Amino acid sequence: MLRLATVALTLGLIAPSSAHAFERTLVDTDPSRAIFWRFRTVGLHTAIDTSEDVPPTGVQGALDASIASWNAAATGCSDLRLVDEGYPTSLGTNLSGAPVDRQNRIVWREDRWLADPDALALATVVYRRSTGEIQDADIDLNGLHHTFTTTDDPAAADNDVQNTLTHELGHLVGLEHVGDPEATMYDLAPPGDLGKRTLSDDEVAAVCFIYPEGRLSPTAPRLPGMGLSNGCAVGATGSSPAVALILLALLALRTRAGRR
Repeated sequence: MLRLATVALTLGLIAPSSAHAFERTLVDTDPSRAIFWRFRTVGLHTAIDTSEDVPPTGVQGALDASIASWNAAATGCSDLRLVDEGYPTSLGTNLSGAPVDRQNRIVWREDRWLADPDALALATVVYRRSTGEIQDADIDLNGLHHTFTTTDDPAAADNDVQNTLTHELGHLVGLEHVGDPEATMYDLAPPGDLGKRTLSDDEVAAVCFIYPEGRLSPTAPRLPGMGLSNGCAVGATGSSPAVALILLALLALRTRAGRR
């Protein structure tokens, strides 16, 4: 059974006592368990022609750079890999009520936005409550209320595509917001912000901690046939445990004076 939650999630740090400054998204019914990808190769399907502000080549370039940032964080310590698997078979997402099909979509919404208009983007993550295993994750970008750009000049930038996607991919791999204004997972991104393009040391540490090479994710139970280095996130899994659909209002735009 699917449940749509629109309230704020309880945040918690699941890390050794030395405490990394990153936050994992927790299972709503079990705060001792965090969400994770069972298989470490996570495919992405991006509708690169759905933005009215940025041409497909610009979207593709920003996507490639965002994926590269997270994959670079995994080098030498983790077997997590984000992979661009091309155009989606449809534009339906978890946010729009489409069936969960394990095709992780990234889509701009230019005609209808179903959430807070101040939100630049929303990542919706479907996971099993019994294990925390992520089943599906989609990203919707709010082109109806916001303008997107890909320029490297902060003075000419509006809402940067790479900045936004790098942040949202952090949620897709299981991270929550943090209070550090310099971090990619900080929830404030006013026009001209390019700082979230570059991962902080804590976000790099998060990838290594959550997806250690050849080992289970912390808090993840050992599942029958569990694979770590091989397989695909869209592969078949069992169907009996309850599944929760969590709506994350991510990267909300604020423009207060003096704020990043």
